[in-house]
Amino acid sequence: MIEDFVIQHHRMEAAAVPVDLDETYRYMGIARSVVLGKDGGIPPELRQMVEACVEQMQGTLKAQSVYTSFPLEIVYPDQSAECGDAALPIIKFGEVQFASKYLAKNLAGCSRVILIASTIGPMADNLIRRFTKLDAARAAIMQAAGAMFIESYLDQLNAQLEREAAEQGFKLHSRFSPGYGDVSLEVQRHFFSLLPCTQRIGLTLTDSLVMAPEKSVTAFIGMERV
Repeated sequence: MIEDFVIQHHRMEAAAVPVDLDETYRYMGIARSVVLGKDGGIPPELRQMVEACVEQMQGTLKAQSVYTSFPLEIVYPDQSAECGDAALPIIKFGEVQFASKYLAKNLAGCSRVILIASTIGPMADNLIRRFTKLDAARAAIMQAAGAMFIESYLDQLNAQLEREAAEQGFKLHSRFSPGYGDVSLEVQRHFFSLLPCTQRIGLTLTDSLVMAPEKSVTAFIGMERV
């Protein structure tokens, strides 16, 4: 059950995180047409290398998340003279408030919002760093595999949350992360103040707003009553 102000800790076994090779190729910058077999398709030697890298990285995964939900209020400019920036809606949850046009659009109609922080663990970063020194091509594949795995894991958790939300009479909106649209990376600080990211999943935030481990994601997920 998704409960306001109650911290949930989710884990997934490494072998249970689905592999999506097509997404790995996409993160590598390979055109969809090539992945589908056009223009010669993926060369067999590259395919073998990618599959080997993905398998190696999967063995390092420590996929886990912390999350909770909050009652949500969106204050639009014509509703309040206290908005500060008259051009932008104000997102309010807990003791937090900030202006954002794009997140307000994403959360429109929602009465609650989930804050989630997820990571696939430090060993994936270690693997990428090791290959950066040894083999640039494999390092690039490992970077793409890491991006694929954190999104694949989040998709699985998202599906679980959708089922729980439906049982509670809600539908979920799409994930929205700091750094997109007009939501500054500064907003990351709210996740780390409201969620036990470091204590529970070993996720930290540097002064330059970079998360460690690198293959980690913070996101808002709106909950709309149906």
